[in-house]
Amino acid sequence: MKTSTRVGIYIAVFISLTIILGYASTAPMGQTQAQNLVGEVQAISPTTFVIYDNNLRIALIEFVPILGPVYGAISSYDTGLVLSATGQVPNATTTGLFAFVITILTPIFWLEFSCYTLAVEESIAILVSIKNRDLPTREWKWLVCSLLFVAAVLFVSARLEVAMINFLK
Repeated sequence: MKTSTRVGIYIAVFISLTIILGYASTAPMGQTQAQNLVGEVQAISPTTFVIYDNNLRIALIEFVPILGPVYGAISSYDTGLVLSATGQVPNATTTGLFAFVITILTPIFWLEFSCYTLAVEESIAILVSIKNRDLPTREWKWLVCSLLFVAAVLFVSARLEVAMINFLK
């Protein structure tokens, strides 16, 4: 696959995942559902390993052809629901949409969504390479490099996220 095609797919996927996240951040829900969702997130231990493990699992699933783009959309939507819930619990000091705007301004968003986008783009590239019969000759190199890049960047992102959480406490 041409590099320009990859870049075009990457940009389209990044924009799509971001729009899904933003849309879901405005989803209405009942207070009970919002409290349950926020409670689930708050129960997660904010350690580098826990965050890294979660994010890497998401990315690895997104590398899977056909399943990857679907899972990426679902994952973005679910994350947006968490942002929405933060604005709908009693005594909320923000809205889901504002939480979305703040989120996209952080380097953590850009690091993680760049990785998720790369994983989805690569899942599409794998399908194309299977069709073109060049997976064993060319595409495997892109796949290995993408996997290593995503694993490394998500680790950095997890460390940064833990540092930010600890700073904001």
